Amino acid sequence: MNENDKKNSELVDGIMDEIVPKKSHVKLTKEAKIPLAHTKSPPIKAKQYYDVKVECTLPATITFRVLAEDPQEAADMIRGAAPISVVHRLVGRKDHKLTVYDAGSTMLRWMKNIIGR
Repeated sequence: MNENDKKNSELVDGIMDEIVPKKSHVKLTKEAKIPLAHTKSPPIKAKQYYDVKVECTLPATITFRVLAEDPQEAADMIRGAAPISVVHRLVGRKDHKLTVYDAGSTMLRWMKNIIGR
């Protein structure tokens, strides 16, 4: 080999060392000798939607509209009728029972009684 070939090979080796280092700088774990970059991370819990139903006592004013001859008949007619408006106050709510379902299904996931809270 002549001098030019030696310089070229040294130059190529130098460039290759910069691009691909000979020794990896990844630390190894003692017990498995696996690079830390390849160890498994803890699984991430998947989030999903739930339907939550709350049975509660709620201070509310329900308004009905009925056609009746006297007030007593009007009071009797509201049983089973649909209200025209509901005005509620969530501040005075008293929860009795919580029920959690998968979203869009009837599969019960969790239930808690809250009476006496």
